[in-house]
Amino acid sequence: DAQESRGLGDVYKRQPLHICSAMNAPVTSVFCSTVPEFGFTPLSDVKYVIQIKEKMDCRPCGLHGLKACPKGHFNCGHKIETKELLNTLKTDK
Repeated sequence: DAQESRGLGDVYKRQPLHICSAMNAPVTSVFCSTVPEFGFTPLSDVKYVIQIKEKMDCRPCGLHGLKACPKGHFNCGHKIETKELLNTLKTDK
């Protein structure tokens, strides 16, 4: 699967998010095919939630995300801005 080979499958794994939250460590959570409104957001004091800005009629496509995009485009992940992700790594926040 092309998404898995590019590492996009890791987006669906939430265990590190829960460990960081338990330790109150800074954490960035990326939401692709699911949405923060489902309640799976970080609990740490320093947290960032990253997702696309535009509305998509196919998002969310599942409660916990899917391994493959039902529509075949995975725009909910591909359209996340790299700059937004990199900004969460800055130490001056």
